[in-house]
Amino acid sequence: MIAEDVLDLQTHQQKLLDPDDYRGLIPACFNCGHDCIHALCFRERILRPADRTQPSLAVEIRLFRCAVQTCGAVFTVLPAFIARHLWRAWESVEAATAGQEQPPASTRRRWLSRLGSDASDLVQSFTSLGSGVLEASFLREVSRSSTRREVVRAAKRAFSLPFGRVFSAIAGWIHRLVRGIRLM
Repeated sequence: MIAEDVLDLQTHQQKLLDPDDYRGLIPACFNCGHDCIHALCFRERILRPADRTQPSLAVEIRLFRCAVQTCGAVFTVLPAFIARHLWRAWESVEAATAGQEQPPASTRRRWLSRLGSDASDLVQSFTSLGSGVLEASFLREVSRSSTRREVVRAAKRAFSLPFGRVFSAIAGWIHRLVRGIRLM
């Protein structure tokens, strides 16, 4: 699960103090449907800085499990500021793709390649599931032939998102509409 309202480390640390703050994102087990979810444990997520001279940041991530012992489902709640699968904060990824930070050259090339890739699956999800949720001006601006970069630009224009919050907002929308599809 992605906690879309958690945009910075301070908010995340505050929410970790009470397991119910994050538990509310999981109304029922996605596996068996049972409505009792237990706080299980924490796991560390290491966020790498763009600048290699800076230290990495360890962030505690909350895990929950279904109360039904035979189910065994475990849920991770990731704050919106952390990029899923990229070991970075979204703000750092956004800055690197804009040329404002310098991650390793291979990382930057990979991220730029992903931004230039086809976004038809994203656009399909947005148009079929996002009407009424997402701005109509955004949905009109993207097409099935759009790249991920064009989706990002359209979101910036349609939602007036500040720099450093665009990628995290889009990643949250994607996860809310169709789990498993990634922005990057």
